[in-house]
Amino acid sequence: MVIRKLILENFGRIEKQSFDFSDSLNMIMGENPRVLFAALSVALCNRLLRFQLTRYCFQEKSRIHAEIRSGGTDYISETVYCSDAADYCETKVYCGGRRLTVEEQSAIFQTSIEEEECSYFINPYDYARYVPFAELDFSRKLTQYRKALQGENRQAFSDRTAGAGIMQSFQQELEKFCDAFFPQPIRLEKQLLLTIDEDGLLIAKDRLPRRDLSATEATLFQYFCFTEVNRFWGNVQKSMGRSVKKPLFLSRLPDDIDECIDLAPLLARALDLGRQTFLFTKDREIERRFRADMEKNMIFLRSC
Repeated sequence: MVIRKLILENFGRIEKQSFDFSDSLNMIMGENPRVLFAALSVALCNRLLRFQLTRYCFQEKSRIHAEIRSGGTDYISETVYCSDAADYCETKVYCGGRRLTVEEQSAIFQTSIEEEECSYFINPYDYARYVPFAELDFSRKLTQYRKALQGENRQAFSDRTAGAGIMQSFQQELEKFCDAFFPQPIRLEKQLLLTIDEDGLLIAKDRLPRRDLSATEATLFQYFCFTEVNRFWGNVQKSMGRSVKKPLFLSRLPDDIDECIDLAPLLARALDLGRQTFLFTKDREIERRFRADMEKNMIFLRSC
């Protein structure tokens, strides 16, 4: 699934602005990228990371228009103000001029809550603010899946994964992924590796017996876990014959890591998953942090 174009009208502090996106990497730069973050989530019919923001962004004349391509078909997503909705907006999706039914819209645009949650890599403050009921730590995702399969609350796990979590193919892919996992360098110069233990817990392994990770290393560790968890879900989707791959949203990179670190190989990890990627940052000179050439669409978000 790819968002080709987005038009915002009277949304937050934006009077009217149009955005064209590439199919791969889109970098959103500005003082308040959360506004565009929320608009994209709404246009995609996502259920997380929108309610707190849209409550303050929507007004009577607000409008979000998005042109989206999925499975070789073009769709139009239209969102307008709705005073009766919990997040003050209503989204309608059209294909060939015909409005989709609720069932059709859900079948095309809706993934499980778990998969949607895993598509966001954001800072802990925003996560706690917008998704207070969810777990941020990606290093524990795989081991949580294992425990859920073995525990008594399998129905809750089934609901959270839209039924995928209790299927035999899910368990087979999980065991296969964990068994075949190969250590990966997080910071090669410091011999910091990403490994996995027998319970499926992702671990940052250092050449030293034990030490605390720096703020940059902790962010990189979580980012590597984030991409690996999404790689696992890609395997699950393929094994189940599912083709909906919603975009990835990154707002924790690059603002939370040292400026000397090359962003190109980090972002390549996300792009290798075959999904459109949105990077949100306040750094307007971010291009200087790419040591290698990388195709990217750069967008400067203005406030009005």
